[in-house]
Amino acid sequence: MISSYRLNKKSLSKTDDFRIGEFLHVFRPTREEIGHLSEHFDFPFDYLGGILDDHENARFEVDDEGNLLILMQFPSLSDNGTIETYPYSLVLTKNQTVIFSLNHEYDSLNILNRSYHKEHLAHEVINQILSDLTHAFHSYLRRFRFQKRELERELRKSVDNELIISMIGMNTSLIYFEDALQNNREVLEQVIDFLKVKGQDSFSDKIYDIFVETDQAFSETKIQLKLLENMRDLFSNIVGNNLNTIMKIMTSATFVLGIPAAIAGIYGMNVPIPEQTQNWAFFAILGGTAVFCGFVVYLLRKKNML
Repeated sequence: MISSYRLNKKSLSKTDDFRIGEFLHVFRPTREEIGHLSEHFDFPFDYLGGILDDHENARFEVDDEGNLLILMQFPSLSDNGTIETYPYSLVLTKNQTVIFSLNHEYDSLNILNRSYHKEHLAHEVINQILSDLTHAFHSYLRRFRFQKRELERELRKSVDNELIISMIGMNTSLIYFEDALQNNREVLEQVIDFLKVKGQDSFSDKIYDIFVETDQAFSETKIQLKLLENMRDLFSNIVGNNLNTIMKIMTSATFVLGIPAAIAGIYGMNVPIPEQTQNWAFFAILGGTAVFCGFVVYLLRKKNML
């Protein structure tokens, strides 16, 4: 779907014809729609076609006609409920039209609802998009920090399959984040160098601010990955300790329960035994067995074996 906008005073207003649009928002485009755009604005098909591949690498390109491509990655909720990274494309055409294209959900209200200046429209739109999608990483990282704290609290109470699934999901998302942010940093560096060569220092300074935020998100992602790795080790230790405790209890219980069985086996033999004709013999044997078992339990607990 292609949504076209023009600047009306200081706000973006929707138009029906993409050919006169100053800003185009392209969401889940078909190959035919990408073909129409690339043909009309005279830029390579893969400038927008790259978003059709969820595993497309980030890159920066400028073609012979002067069209500029910034292809980077942003986080979004996947169909299976995890947070993954997907490509988005920013094209600045030779006639200064900005085309923002992506194939997964993203809230573009911040882009459409702010005010712009006519002489800096293209730069301000690009800066807004890059800034918003960089902040999306920080937003999800804050969510992961909260989830990690919740997992730590839950680990103190119990260890179950839901915790394992949560840890796997967070680990997968953070690995995607690390790779995406690393690629985004490299692309932003290339954009900054290009703008400096073109003498657009004021615009390059704004992109540098986004680079700093991206670098911060990259550093935090690596930290969270290390912390999650430590939590996985802690999880394994807790599981192993719980298993050892259970086996210790089961072994000790088996030993204690074997005492009455042994005594019953001895007094159950078909031979004469002392006091077998006395009425109190059964209760004496039962009481003696209980006292002996209690003494064994006391010794096991004293040696921390039960």
